[in-house]
Order: sequence, then C-alpha cells, then structure tokens
Amino acid sequence: MKNRVLTSILVGVVMFTISTALYASGAKESAAAAAPASGAASEMPFKGQTLTVSTWGFNMDLIKKNITQPFETKYGVKVVYELGNNAPRLTKLVTKIDSPDVDVVQLAGNYGTIAIAKGVLQPYDPSKIPNLSQLYSWAKDPLGDRYGVGYAVSSLLLAYRTDNVKTPITSWADLLRPDLKGYVSIPAITTTFGPATVVMLAKAFGGSQDNLEPAWSALEKLSPNLTTVYTVSSQLVSLVQQGEVWVAPYSSFSWGDLAATGVPLVSVAPKEGVPASQSVVSVVKGTKHADLAYAYINFLISKEVQTAEAMDLVDSPTNSTVTVPENIASRLTYGAKIIDKLVFLDDAKVASQQDAWIKRWNSIMAK
Repeated sequence: MKNRVLTSILVGVVMFTISTALYASGAKESAAAAAPASGAASEMPFKGQTLTVSTWGFNMDLIKKNITQPFETKYGVKVVYELGNNAPRLTKLVTKIDSPDVDVVQLAGNYGTIAIAKGVLQPYDPSKIPNLSQLYSWAKDPLGDRYGVGYAVSSLLLAYRTDNVKTPITSWADLLRPDLKGYVSIPAITTTFGPATVVMLAKAFGGSQDNLEPAWSALEKLSPNLTTVYTVSSQLVSLVQQGEVWVAPYSSFSWGDLAATGVPLVSVAPKEGVPASQSVVSVVKGTKHADLAYAYINFLISKEVQTAEAMDLVDSPTNSTVTVPENIASRLTYGAKIIDKLVFLDDAKVASQQDAWIKRWNSIMAK
C-alpha cells in the first residue's frame, strides 16, 4: 500500500512537470507565431493611410506604373492625385490653408517660391529623406530654407516638323518668321516654362530677364500668327500630330510623347541658350501625414524610381547616381554636357514679377 502511494505521488510529480513544460513550450510557440505579425506591422507603419498628392496630369499612366503602384505596394497605402496646372492647384492650397486636404505638392520652381510666401509649405527635415544625399547639389534645396526638393529637371528647347519647315530653326526669333505664320504655338505664361518663354524671346531681341520690353514687343507681333497658346503638353502633342503646329517650344519631359507621334520632328537648342526648370516636391504645411509624405518624397528621388522615369522618358533625373543608355540619354536633360550648361532662371525674381507678367501677357493675347 505504502509503495502504491509513493508510486502515485511520483507519477503525479512527473505528470505535473511534463504539463508545465508543455505549457511553457506552447507559450513560446505562440509568442514566436505573433512575432512576424509584429515585425510586418513595423515594416508598414502607414498601412491603410491615404496620401494626397497635388501634381500635373501628364504621363499619369507611366507615373502609375513607376511610382504609384510600387509605393502603394511597399507601404500598404493609397495614393490619390489632385491634377492641374500650377496656378489653380496653388490657389486651392491657399484657400484650404487652415485645413489642407493635400499632403504633398509638386510645383515649378517659381510657383514654389510663391507657395512659400503664401505660407502653404513647411520646411523639410533632411534626416527623413535619406536619398537626398544622392541628388545633384542644385536639386537638394532649390527653393532655399529646405522648402522643397528638386525631383526632376527639364529644359526648354524648340521642336519643328522637318516635312513642313524647310529652313532650319536656330533661334527663338525664328518663331516670328512669315513662312511659319499660323503654325506656331507657345506655352501659356502660367505653365512651367511660360516665364522662360518670355525671357528667351527677350534675349532673342536684345533683352534679358531684367529687360523684357523686347519680349513684349515680339509677342505683339507673334500673337496674331499663333495657332494657339497651349496650356498642357498633351495639347501640344495632339496639335503637332494633327499637323496644326509645325514649330513650338517644348519641355524636355514631353519629347517622348512628341516622338511617339511618328511625325518627322527635330529638336533644337536655340543659340540664345537652354533654360532649365526643376519640378519641386514639398510637404504641405499642416498635413496630418507628414511622415508618409517624407516616405513618398524619399521614394520619388530614389535611384530605382528616377531610373524608371528616365527610361520611360517621363522625367530627367536629379539623382546623380542614375545611369541610362545613350539612346535614352540623348532624349533627356541628362549628362555632363547638358547638366553643366543649364541656365536656371531666378525663381524668386520671376515669382515677385509674375502677376505683372501675367497681366501684360493677357492684354497682348486678348487683342
């Protein structure tokens, strides 16, 4: 009897020990199973959020492929775009300054300067944009005081149809040639390169950015000869394809679409020079998704994204580590021979005079 009791006690002790060990093991397995979920959450801290980006509406199919979808997949978020030209998008930001519904805004440099003055942008924190170190020096802080990052650079050249224009175009002054009457288009003053168009016309007739009177006189003569003034690059592409425009200033980021029309075109760097403009991306002041905005900007200027955009002829890179083959490079604002010769307008000066320029432009075009 005594032996049976001792045996029972020993069995009980062994069973308790085994039970305790199994419970501990199960607890460890449960904790291990939970660990990956916790890790996944830390890798997607913005999962389920929506980022609203104010930008232009050009090449949206390629932007979706190269930027939107990869970014949404990487971070588990949704990107919504507000599309339009610089002026109306900036106006909307100003009207919503106390309760912004946009997180990131992309603007031409002169409009970025105006946006700073209007108080709708906030300075960026460089520690939250690691890829900043890969940019050309002029793209890291083009607006000053860290209000924006240059994510694309474009240049303004002249394109003309070689089947219709027999005498080569070499100068901005050629836009006024009698043989081109009725087949010329220029960008509107409120577009990215509108101000540069005015400045280059001034240079062609003896003026400068500080002396625009020759440009206004030239525009008085040119206005009746224009097919139209285009407001978006896609409009110019259609006009060229339809044969309604033979010659026009064009931004380098639209060359891919112009070339895709199949019409015989040649690109020219006019003798007066090649003005350049940066597309600048900024964090909107008061955004509730600042960290996600930083993630988007960092993604936008990454080598991978900038290479993809360059290869599709969407944007010329500001990331200095990007390399592309010669057949692509020749169609972009790319490479030391071009990069070292770019001329950037004084955006602050353009911004300070923009209202007066627009008023003068409109009075001429209305005649």
